[in-house]
Amino acid sequence: MGVNIRTSVTVGKDVTLSKLRDENDAVLISTGSKDTINLDIPGINLKGVMSGYEFLQGVFLDGLDSYFINPKYKFGNNIVVIGGGDTSLDCARTALRLTKGNANVTILCRQSEAELHVDPIMLEEAKEEGVKFRFLGQAKSFEGDRNGHVMSALVDEMHMGPPDQSGRRLEEPIANKEFIMPCSTVLVAIGRGPNSFLQEKAGIKTGKRNSIAITDDFKTSMAGVFAAGDVTSGETLIVKAMEQGREAAQRVHEYLMGFESSHVSFYEKYYTKISYEKMLEGKSDAGPPPD
Repeated sequence: MGVNIRTSVTVGKDVTLSKLRDENDAVLISTGSKDTINLDIPGINLKGVMSGYEFLQGVFLDGLDSYFINPKYKFGNNIVVIGGGDTSLDCARTALRLTKGNANVTILCRQSEAELHVDPIMLEEAKEEGVKFRFLGQAKSFEGDRNGHVMSALVDEMHMGPPDQSGRRLEEPIANKEFIMPCSTVLVAIGRGPNSFLQEKAGIKTGKRNSIAITDDFKTSMAGVFAAGDVTSGETLIVKAMEQGREAAQRVHEYLMGFESSHVSFYEKYYTKISYEKMLEGKSDAGPPPD
């Protein structure tokens, strides 16, 4: 289709964003989520405590065959995964398989099972594989051995508090209710914020957790520079990033063609008003998207 792809280029390091903007009519940033959210508790820097995202990358980046030739991790007998999302399930199931089921793998999450935001099928599969769960628990510190390696976690027992103004019930620690979990490895998977490297280098206006601040038409504070996807919001569903990518591309097109006042939503104009309605009428697709 004529797309020019340049690899091994870090914008903000190998080339500045301003230079890229000078050489092109428009720039769209979609660098996603990368900055991991970590726990700010004592013992977080002990050996054996690591980011779940980096763990998965270390296992799968070069392929499993490569990992098995040169394993990077020594897990021990008690693996604790902290988090309540799909990534925590990925970490737990991967760790369990790498240890061939010879280690205890437990997911520790502050939510109740009913409050988890995970694929229910993945949750059931994790249970069937042997992953254990400790709901309504929040790590407050880690203890290490004489070599500086994690050996246990001190955990607050939680309960669901009263509803707030929105009707949502939040988890709260129960006073003087703590317990100790033995752990030889801790994988922290509590979310990722936007990749903040480029906006910090370029001085673009930012929002929550250093996300790139954008207007309704996906424009950033730098003229001619747009942004879309997780870099504007933090980690979310891939389908939402795909939707933003399509809409942002349309806004860039309108900007370049000089008719920004006549915005066309691909979803509303094509997928909903044309294709979907034609399908309901039993007719064929209406053809390519409108210009």
